[in-house]
Amino acid sequence: MLRPLILGALAAAVVLASGAPAFASKGHKGGGGSGGGGTTAAQGYDISYPQCGGVYPSAPAFGVVGVNGGLAYRANTCLASEYQWATGSSTTTGAKASLYANTGNPGPVSTHWPKGQTSPMACDGTWSAGCSYDYGWNAAQDSFADATAAIGATAAGTVPWWLDVETANSWNSSDLSTNAADVRGAVAYLQSRSVTVGVYSTGYQWGVITGGLNLSSAVPDWVAGASSATSAPSYCSSSFSGGAVRYVQYQSGGYDADYSC
Repeated sequence: MLRPLILGALAAAVVLASGAPAFASKGHKGGGGSGGGGTTAAQGYDISYPQCGGVYPSAPAFGVVGVNGGLAYRANTCLASEYQWATGSSTTTGAKASLYANTGNPGPVSTHWPKGQTSPMACDGTWSAGCSYDYGWNAAQDSFADATAAIGATAAGTVPWWLDVETANSWNSSDLSTNAADVRGAVAYLQSRSVTVGVYSTGYQWGVITGGLNLSSAVPDWVAGASSATSAPSYCSSSFSGGAVRYVQYQSGGYDADYSC
């Protein structure tokens, strides 16, 4: 992926920062099976704006590319070239390329906060569930528009999408129900575009941000936090939102690498 995970608790009403996060074929496991040792799975990678101007990981089994420049409503200027890198992945049984978008719930302090919006939810401009849902919907819509501008409508509308849900971004720490509404709004927008959408997080961060929101089983999880390719398979049963775990992220060679469960 693109940046280290921030695992600290939300200490204030808003935690500000940046962010990132993947669907493809099942990994090829050796004699050790899905439980640990003996893993010979081909390695996927996720990259985004921090890799702009740098060397992309070589020989990816699959690639996941960040649409945003660290925050919602900020485009990754290298999206086109990074997406091209991802389409050169080696997998023949799943998605070569996927996209991920940053999420957050910054409240009325944001210049993008909805005011007087009536659809998909009624919003009076406060830090409420309705406005948070609309913010999540609108942010996902903006990310989809950025992807369409960079790689074309066909690509943006057919590849899988992931929503990056991390404590490094802005969230409401006093009413987690608004954060949950925000995530639901983002998921709903992408589903309205008929794309497959999943969520990226850790069990801890998901609980701190959303209060343990249980999404549809049709929304898979991408779990972060494995220490290596060897330990990654053991995370394949660590669903945090109720969906099946599709990917497990770990660090490898200075990049964010991904294991396909």
